[in-house]
Amino acid sequence: MPIVPSSAGRPFIAAWLLVGLLGLGGCATPSSAPRDPGAAVRQDILGAAERMVGTPYVPGGESPGGVDCSGLVWYVYRQAGIQVPRTTMELFQAGQSRRQVLPGDLLFFRTDGGGRISHVGIYAGGGRMIHASSGSGQVRKVSLGQPYWRQRMVGGATFLSAATSPISRRWPVDNGPNG
Repeated sequence: MPIVPSSAGRPFIAAWLLVGLLGLGGCATPSSAPRDPGAAVRQDILGAAERMVGTPYVPGGESPGGVDCSGLVWYVYRQAGIQVPRTTMELFQAGQSRRQVLPGDLLFFRTDGGGRISHVGIYAGGGRMIHASSGSGQVRKVSLGQPYWRQRMVGGATFLSAATSPISRRWPVDNGPNG
């Protein structure tokens, strides 16, 4: 036969159960788990880049009306509150080099056959990037597993520190049409 507490003990049992449940609630909350303080900034960058997919490719463009590759980066980062250089070469020179990039970081390529860095895209995670494609005439999200991109990739860079706040750097105002 089950033991049924007397009515006098019920408030004590209810209070004990409530304290136990509150304690469990604290255990289930990942309050001590490490958090990426820059996740919101990276999400802002990716969100702005995703919204640009389908935007026409326009040489020298840097707005939702049309962008080139570095104009896409310049516009998207500006939407996230980060000022970066305008041309591909300036972006490459000013960014902090990375062997492993995180979503929102930049990827650089040699696509013009002349050996210079001539293209930039935004790493979207999952082996994909968002870039302004002159070939397709629009901003696209593509797989980096394609031989074309693998063969031409130079490396990656970030404008976000380890804590993913913008890195403060100076860069030249203009080096000519690099991008």
